[in-house]
Amino acid sequence: MRAMVNDLIAQVNMGYYHPMASLKASSVKSRLTASDFEPPEGLVAVAGFDSFDAAGDAGLSILAMGQPYWTFISEGDYILCVDAAQAEAVLRELAALAELKSASPVARRFHYLEFRVRPFSFLLYGVLLSFFFAGQSIFELVSAGRADAQLMVQGGEWWRAVTALTLHGDLVHLVSNIVAGLGFAFFVARFFGAAAGWLLILLSGFTGNILNAWVHYPAAHLSIGASTAVFGALGLLSGVGVWMALVDPRDAPGLPRWLIPLLAGLTLLGLLGVGDGVTVDVAAHLSGFVCGLFWGFGAAFFQRYFVRLEAHAFSLGLMGLVSVAGAWAFALL
Repeated sequence: MRAMVNDLIAQVNMGYYHPMASLKASSVKSRLTASDFEPPEGLVAVAGFDSFDAAGDAGLSILAMGQPYWTFISEGDYILCVDAAQAEAVLRELAALAELKSASPVARRFHYLEFRVRPFSFLLYGVLLSFFFAGQSIFELVSAGRADAQLMVQGGEWWRAVTALTLHGDLVHLVSNIVAGLGFAFFVARFFGAAAGWLLILLSGFTGNILNAWVHYPAAHLSIGASTAVFGALGLLSGVGVWMALVDPRDAPGLPRWLIPLLAGLTLLGLLGVGDGVTVDVAAHLSGFVCGLFWGFGAAFFQRYFVRLEAHAFSLGLMGLVSVAGAWAFALL
């Protein structure tokens, strides 16, 4: 009898019940929890849990057998005890329940961090683009800073991939990129933090313009506008969504879950980023989206480390501004 009970306890240990150091009631010893626990006379401890909900779930299965049980708290663990005469049957039931859960594991709830977003960086984004728009006609910045496929690839003027993001063709172009950029950037900042999020958006726009230049080279191709970075932000969100779908253990019928955020991003890209194909640089939008998708998916794996970066938000924000200023310094030299 004792060997059978010990064997059943070992089976329970194979499931979601955790080890108990020493249970001595009725000479039955197990390793169900890390604490020493002596149950009252006539009772046998059959399982231990580190959460009230898990103990309650196991208790419901005992009640379903028509048997009473008692819950005791010992060193933070919830210990379930039953009448000694019913211990063997209860242990069998718990072992079967553990085996069922092992065969059909319950998906864990997916957790990720959300950062608090303050308005300063978003205001700065609008002010910065407006500042360059006001000055580009006065100081003739367009020719010096626009993306030029030939000068970038052949001439090595890669800073144009940054400066082009600050220039716009007209007021409508400017306002649309400010509004759309703020919307996408808000959700990027919620996942990565504002400072790191803006750096990722800048990186997506920069690499998107480089990719766009390589696509068009050796043909002559000129482009301006923050829309490459705006659709880079959309790509970042899609990349994060693909990562979430791959990490989240829940199953979904039909399409693979990772395909859903990707299709959503491509749909928005088609609705907002195609236009007539003449005045709108579709290739730049697509390049920004692809680069953002790449950076977002990769950075999402390290999302928890962005908490540490948040402590250096000022330095990260300054890094982004210095990058833009440095690119313009090269352009105007």
